[in-house]
Amino acid sequence: MHLVAKIAYLGHESVTSLKLVEKGLAKEDLAVAVLIDFPFQIIAGWLAGRWSRGDKPLRPWLMAFWVRVAFVFVGMAMVATFPGNPLGWGWFLLYIVVTVTNGFAGTIQFVGVSAFHTRISDPTIGGTYMTMLNTAANMGGTWPGFFILRGVDYFTIAHCQVPDKAFGTLIKASECVSEQGKDQCKKLAGNCVIERDGYYIVATACFAIGVTLWITFVRPTALTLQCTLSVFTCFPTTMAYLLLLPFSTSILKMAGQSTSVKASFFVT
Repeated sequence: MHLVAKIAYLGHESVTSLKLVEKGLAKEDLAVAVLIDFPFQIIAGWLAGRWSRGDKPLRPWLMAFWVRVAFVFVGMAMVATFPGNPLGWGWFLLYIVVTVTNGFAGTIQFVGVSAFHTRISDPTIGGTYMTMLNTAANMGGTWPGFFILRGVDYFTIAHCQVPDKAFGTLIKASECVSEQGKDQCKKLAGNCVIERDGYYIVATACFAIGVTLWITFVRPTALTLQCTLSVFTCFPTTMAYLLLLPFSTSILKMAGQSTSVKASFFVT
């Protein structure tokens, strides 16, 4: 579940900042946004801890997912409408709001699922459980990165446009997608012209695949695990927990517990 839960918004979170820097957003502006974002993450962690109490500890994690997914399209809109330098205060304030809100949702998800990991861990070896589960959660946010970045380059079509001083026209000199092509374009004193940006294709594809997996697999699995917290205390070893995830339904039947999840996909 953890390995595919973040695919929907990874295309946005992995590439949007890179595209903004590529278009001219200064790294100092990024640093200011991160600095402003920090205190809000502390508040988000405290709130997530409170919201994770009770019989539905995964509720914050489930609800914050849709906030992060919504910012996929906000990020694409910001890249498409980047005004260039100098930045206006209006656009920069909007960027700060988007950064803070998206980071807030990310912290809610992280703390919420960590609270769930804490509750299902065996107290005698709880550190081992939580390390394993947090590692799986972190891997879900890292392994798609390679394919996302390669996909952006693969679907991008760009060429180097070099002015012809003799005739006063512009000519295509080379591709301008790879680092080698960009370096060559700079040596020719040309400009990279993007005909098709693979960022939008990859971000949309990640959204479609991730939301489909979320609705059909991740969310139902999370609701099942959330409703059966007592089962985890019956298996004191990490290996038993690993076996529980893919065979949760069978284990619940063996334990004599009901496996029905009386919740819709969109209301916890």
